[in-house]
Amino acid sequence: MLAACVDHNDFSFSGTVVDYELCNGIYDVGYAICLTSPTDIGGSYTTQYDEVYDNVVVVYGSDRILQEGAHVSGRIYLDHNYSKTSCNYHYYDRDVPEAVFTKLKTD
Repeated sequence: MLAACVDHNDFSFSGTVVDYELCNGIYDVGYAICLTSPTDIGGSYTTQYDEVYDNVVVVYGSDRILQEGAHVSGRIYLDHNYSKTSCNYHYYDRDVPEAVFTKLKTD
């Protein structure tokens, strides 16, 4: 049997959870995080309450449930096709990067 290792180029981030999107159910979601660092990789995002945020990334793979307004930090890597390959629910009406947590801290 062959196995392949994937080396993801993760980086540090910090920001605030502003919304969530279902992936495969209520406990498997992507979190819309308005980044304070880095300041140049996210996109414009409209929440389900019609609030608009800039520099947002939708991040999957949390090991805990995050609340809206939570301040988070840690490490993530970009995966622009995560929801297409891993989720039952897809959001075509947005243009923000997708990422995956490799390390997560909450304040």
